[in-house]
Amino acid sequence: MKKWQIYEIFNSLNNVLAGSTTKKPNEPYSYSLAIHTGEKVEKIELNRKKFEKYFPDDFKFVSFLQIHSDIIIDIDSFKLTEKWHKSSIKADGIVTTKKGVVLCILTADCLALLAHDPISKTIGIAHAGWRGTHKNIAKKLIEKMQKKGAKTENIKIALSPSIKSCCYEIGEEVAKNFMHFKEALVQTGEKKWHLDISIVNKLQLMDLNIKEENIEVSTICTSCKNKDYFSYRKECGCSGRFLNFIALI
Repeated sequence: MKKWQIYEIFNSLNNVLAGSTTKKPNEPYSYSLAIHTGEKVEKIELNRKKFEKYFPDDFKFVSFLQIHSDIIIDIDSFKLTEKWHKSSIKADGIVTTKKGVVLCILTADCLALLAHDPISKTIGIAHAGWRGTHKNIAKKLIEKMQKKGAKTENIKIALSPSIKSCCYEIGEEVAKNFMHFKEALVQTGEKKWHLDISIVNKLQLMDLNIKEENIEVSTICTSCKNKDYFSYRKECGCSGRFLNFIALI
């Protein structure tokens, strides 16, 4: 698993696995892992089985229908009977204190937040496009983790590869939601801006008293690095998604 644990912030911890897959052709799960994007379900399930083999046999996998909301689900009361939990629940974040449960978020330009409090042994993950970022899903994730005993001074967070301001052009209707985030928004023309949602999320987390040194922001732009990562914008509406994951061991 070390190969896919790309976040240095978790490297010193021996009780958590966290990382992001790619679509590199020489890797065993190089294709999409998303069920609900129009690809053949049989193909995606085969890809998921390949991915599962890199974890202990008794591990369970959880993902929900992502809808660009700020809904975070605590799954500790869930009975996970299948290897990959299949659910019609609509949500964009998950928290747990259970060991052996892999929390999954699928992205192709949007941001994934992977969070861990090593003291309370709580993990969480969330999906943040511009809508989720505007709704401050980062705050909702931290608040849900706090209900399980996590403390902001202990939480470590990785922000996944995502589309960066170099490639993410937006119009006035979207830009007006982020005008107070000067570091993340650059006007490039009349009624045209470029936005970096990872910067917005970092600032939102710091507003919650998450220490800056406890936040790792990936420098990878999924649009620039489209050979390695799915990019909805670069590929003009691709169906593929790469997987961001975190699990307690």
